[in-house]
Amino acid sequence: MAQACKATGGAGLSHSRGYEDAVNAKISGELNEVESTLPENIKDRALSVFKSAVSENYPIKDAIEKVQKEALCEIETLYKGQRFKGYIKFDFDNWVVTINVNKFGNGNAQFSAGVGEKKMVCPDPFMGKLSDPNMNR
Repeated sequence: MAQACKATGGAGLSHSRGYEDAVNAKISGELNEVESTLPENIKDRALSVFKSAVSENYPIKDAIEKVQKEALCEIETLYKGQRFKGYIKFDFDNWVVTINVNKFGNGNAQFSAGVGEKKMVCPDPFMGKLSDPNMNR
């Protein structure tokens, strides 16, 4: 059996493993908070679509795609010929998912998303309090 080159053995797409693991994960737990700058009707639609995707055990990337296709596409018609920037952030027990909308006046719209896993930080005995500032939220 051939051995991997010691200089290039770990090269390649290994830098995207963390991303792939995050977007292919499934969300479990309760929705803690929804933060948004979207109009109320679009926010409510995006929330219901995302909740249904989570209840059907969609991976995170598919849930994001479903929200973009079924709820956020309404922004293109609502703000026709106008500039609009907004976001919606879903804060779950273990995950935070943010979907951004950037609609241009010429009719084009750009969507982007951010996915983060919440990690609990052990208390630092030398600091006298918990190291993670989000721990007491």
